[in-house]
Amino acid sequence: MERSSPNTLYSIQALRALAAAWVVIYHQINAERVYGAGVSVLGGLAHFGFAGVDLFFVISGFIMATVTSGRFGKPSAAADFLGKRVIRIYPLYWICTAAILAVLAVRPSALDPALAEKSVMESLLLLPVQGGPLLVVGWTLTYELYFYVLTAIALAAASQRTVPWLLGAWAVGLALAQLLPAQSPWAILVTSPLAFEFIAGALAGLYWRRLTVAAAWGMLAVGITWLLGACALLIDMPNHGESPGTRTLAFGPAAALIVAGLARLELADKIRVPRVAVLLGDASYSLYLTHLFVLSICGRLAASFAMTGSALGNWAFFIMSFIATCCVAMIVHRLIERPMLRLGHGAWRRLQGKPKRLGQPLTSND
Repeated sequence: MERSSPNTLYSIQALRALAAAWVVIYHQINAERVYGAGVSVLGGLAHFGFAGVDLFFVISGFIMATVTSGRFGKPSAAADFLGKRVIRIYPLYWICTAAILAVLAVRPSALDPALAEKSVMESLLLLPVQGGPLLVVGWTLTYELYFYVLTAIALAAASQRTVPWLLGAWAVGLALAQLLPAQSPWAILVTSPLAFEFIAGALAGLYWRRLTVAAAWGMLAVGITWLLGACALLIDMPNHGESPGTRTLAFGPAAALIVAGLARLELADKIRVPRVAVLLGDASYSLYLTHLFVLSICGRLAASFAMTGSALGNWAFFIMSFIATCCVAMIVHRLIERPMLRLGHGAWRRLQGKPKRLGQPLTSND
């Protein structure tokens, strides 16, 4: 039996959990560097945790293509889309940014002195700035908002049948833009090859239902092989391929193939997704925004108790801090993020003059 709604694609939630977990592991390398007392146990594949962002961008394109289907050519749909995206992105991000501002006001020595030089307003608005916003991981949200604005413009002005052509034209223009110098933050944003990942995800979102089950298995196998091959090729590079162009080529296509393949296989009821992966996927945004705070606290506690400094101690720190980031994310998602989303969506519907929807569950698309 096949499922009929993209809202029930638990595989996408599981991939969101995987993406957030990768980013946590990537930042644990720096936490070990700071609090590991000179001992290092993380390395190798852990350095590729930054690819979680590439997976996020592909998933974002996939979700945007599914939630906007059939709504093109309607300015009201564009406004509704942007309103919901603002509610999804900003409130929890503002809370986390406020936490950084509070620490800067009370104990600035606890943070990087460079943070005091950053613009608060530009950080809060997630505008493109040199060096990124106050919350380090917020740079990816700047890209997400850019993708959302372009999606809203297409919703207002384009038709459903022209979407593939628009994505193709964007890809061609983006390829040509790679020949131009980009120095300002805005130019870097607009010309970044990372947008290819959103485009790839959107194309996957347009065509994944047309795949046969055999093709889906094939795409999944090729995607995993591509991912592993890219890691093998980049493992000895100084930055492990973290530059925008290299990471896009190394991880973007692999992520798109895996996303489309898993989605189609789940629709055909060929795979089962563990519930814990779905729950962590639901909390992936909370995990992404809060994990640096948790890693810092865990690191300071570990150092104060002389826990690190040996291979065994550092592995214990790695495992305990990872579990702590996931637990805190679950709590933040349940007690803060979900209630704020409900309030925000309710207020948005009242502003639009729409009736309140009772008992409507939150999904990955909210």
